[in-house]
Order: sequence, then C-alpha cells, then structure tokens
Amino acid sequence: MKKSKLPMSMDQIESYFKDNLKDSIRDFKKEEIKKGLKQRPMKLIWFTVDRKSFRRAVKLLSKIQIPHLSVTSGSDIGDHVELIYHFAVNYGYRGDEVSVSIKVHLPKDDLTIPTITDMVPGAITTEREKQEFLGITVKGIPDSRRLWLDEDFPKDRYPWRWDETGMEKMSRYVHDMDEAANTPTVKNLRTRGDDDE
Repeated sequence: MKKSKLPMSMDQIESYFKDNLKDSIRDFKKEEIKKGLKQRPMKLIWFTVDRKSFRRAVKLLSKIQIPHLSVTSGSDIGDHVELIYHFAVNYGYRGDEVSVSIKVHLPKDDLTIPTITDMVPGAITTEREKQEFLGITVKGIPDSRRLWLDEDFPKDRYPWRWDETGMEKMSRYVHDMDEAANTPTVKNLRTRGDDDE
C-alpha cells in the first residue's frame, strides 16, 4: 500500500478507508461545520468497524500519518458498549486537519478489544480508563492497573455503565449523608463541620 500524500481531502480519506476495509466499515459520515469567532471549518469523519477489523483500521490510519489519538469515549448503549477512538489526520497542516472517529461496538457478553498501544503508545491511559469505568477488557494491554478509581472501589462496579454493574445502588444516597455514611462504598464521605469535632 502506497503512503498517502498529505494533506488528504475528506473524500480521499473516505475512499482510502472504504477501499481497504470494504464490508467491515459501516455508517460512514462526513461533515464540515464552522465554529468559533472566525467561523473556521471543522472537518469531521465518523465510521464504525467490526471489532475484528479495528486494529486494521488503526494500522491503515498509521499509514497516512503517525496516529494522533485525542481520546477514546465510551458509552453503555444497552446490549453493547460503544467505544469511539478520536484521531486526527493532517495535523500540522493548518486548516486541513480532519477529525477521524472510529467506532467499535462490543457486545455485553464479550467486552473485549485488543490494545493499540503497540501502534499508539499514548493509548495506554484511555485504555486503562475504559477498563475501570466501563468494565471492558483490553487484551494485551501492557499495564492494566487502575488509573482513576481507588483500590477500595468495588471491582464489579463501573461508573459509566447503566446496567446492573453500574452505579445506581451506589449513588442513590447522594443527598442523605447518614445513609451514605453507612454504605461501604462511600465510607469516606464527610459533612461540613466534621473537622470541628
């Protein structure tokens, strides 16, 4: 595969991914919106890939330019968890930058995805975050320790989940400090004036 010449247009990026991913790619969307005081255009591309083609999509992206991963967002959609990896293409070419967001759906009965840290070392932070907040397993992750949640936080609860593994039972006492104080998951909550005793 020949390395692409930068900057690439949105149409070129679309053709590149569709030609290489074929039936593995769906819901391809392009949009250009104007933002800010100077109304500069923001160029956005979104598409979904099958989990088995996810690493291939990232590898294809890396053939355009060294991948710049901004963040990975994630949501509990009901029967699956959706991950969206937000990359940038044409960075360094002012006015030609394109946000490329790659979506992957993980079924709740198999919440696994392979790591991309071998291609994008900085992905380690966002991969660790998704493990502890959404309960996914990142296969091959070089460091799976918790990043944000305290070690005392329950191992079977995930703050961004809406199902039975989510936070409803833990968060229902947020306005009742007496009940919260007796709940083991919020044992360190204090009320105003506790320092005075």
